[in-house]
Amino acid sequence: MNIKSLFISNKIKHLALVVLAFFSFTYNLHAQEGDVATGEALFNGNCASCHFPHEDMTGPALKGARQRWIDNSTEENFYAWIKNSQSVIDSGDPYAVEVSKFDVSPMTPQNVDEAAVDHIFAYIEAFEPPVVVEKADGSAQAGPEESSSLYWWLLSGLLIIVIAVVAGVKGNLAALARDKDGDEQPEQLTVGESARSWAWKNRGWFGVTVFAATIVLLSLGMTKWLDLGVYEDYKPEQPIAYSHELHAGDLGIDCKYCHNSVTKSRHATIPSVNVCMNCHKTVKEGTNADGTAEIAKIYEAAGFDADTKTYTGETKPIKWVKVHNLPDHVYFNHSQHVVTGGVDCKQCHGNMKKETVARVMSSEDLNNVGVTDNDWAENSVKFTKPTLTMGWCIECHRQSSVDLAGAPDGSYYNEIHKRLLKDKKTYKKYLEDDVVTVGELGGLECAKCHY
Repeated sequence: MNIKSLFISNKIKHLALVVLAFFSFTYNLHAQEGDVATGEALFNGNCASCHFPHEDMTGPALKGARQRWIDNSTEENFYAWIKNSQSVIDSGDPYAVEVSKFDVSPMTPQNVDEAAVDHIFAYIEAFEPPVVVEKADGSAQAGPEESSSLYWWLLSGLLIIVIAVVAGVKGNLAALARDKDGDEQPEQLTVGESARSWAWKNRGWFGVTVFAATIVLLSLGMTKWLDLGVYEDYKPEQPIAYSHELHAGDLGIDCKYCHNSVTKSRHATIPSVNVCMNCHKTVKEGTNADGTAEIAKIYEAAGFDADTKTYTGETKPIKWVKVHNLPDHVYFNHSQHVVTGGVDCKQCHGNMKKETVARVMSSEDLNNVGVTDNDWAENSVKFTKPTLTMGWCIECHRQSSVDLAGAPDGSYYNEIHKRLLKDKKTYKKYLEDDVVTVGELGGLECAKCHY
């Protein structure tokens, strides 16, 4: 075998090893223990209130967490952390201490065994976030992502390696041809020297390309940064399929009957099982078989025997999944908005008479409240920013007007009105457009909403 044939043979073997390593790696990506379907149910019941598989939430993103623990600590500590994080921290494990810095609140101990953890992480590693696809009628719906970005990156890396190998083969063949023809070989340059030489020779186009690529990357980075923490249309699966459409719509139950602390507290709160039992001690059957099955879950949670109409004392907490989640540094008070501001629930939550379980409404949905509803005036505030973002709140404060003169004696706005009357210059400025907004009354001050 001559030198040329031997060289080509070695390069082919090298390329084959690269391809084999690639497929071996992608195969191992799926070598997760546990059942994905079982893991999804366990994740929704135990983890979804604080974690997303792919994004930081109250807790960090969980995708790849097992491997991070193995790389930085041990797999035994990984299981121990989930069962009782404080015990691992107290043991002095450096990685546990580092992970605990993500949030000042300790992770709640979980009553799960190692098999359940394997199921949960099988689901997490297999999870792909849904994407919005446009249907034929122009509306949008969540659909599965057609391809994994991870595989695209791996495929791109493999192609770069193949191109590099082929370029090396081409260069060596050219060198062999020059030797055969007796031509002088050019000076050997390193990869870096070759790249710098090429860039200098083509500095015009190279400079323009680098500048354009920098602008594009900065734009994409800014766009992604603005999307952090934005989850419009988020609607998790709940342990009980409570229908707002039935209760608030068909039966006409007021929102404040179930969310009874909305006028007295910063939190609207999730109704207790006792509130449900006020009606369901008598109402044992739903409008269909599925509804009856959901009512049975309420009885199980309350420890209620529907046949004897007695409480057994064996209760089971309902593990609701939190839908609306604000950052820890943001202060929001429901009672201030509902009582003092007179804000209707629909302005922020949309028309729940048309919904089953709760979801984070999109700005478009909120703008259409009143346009498609016959029982409520059109929403006067028009949103352009995504729901639950800072821009969304600012838009509302800038557009929402306050009736200072008509405020009842002793109210917050009545007191503000009295103070403004003493400052004629400021009062005149505020009334130039015949409207006093929440923003003009200090509703845009940072300390109003941030700790």
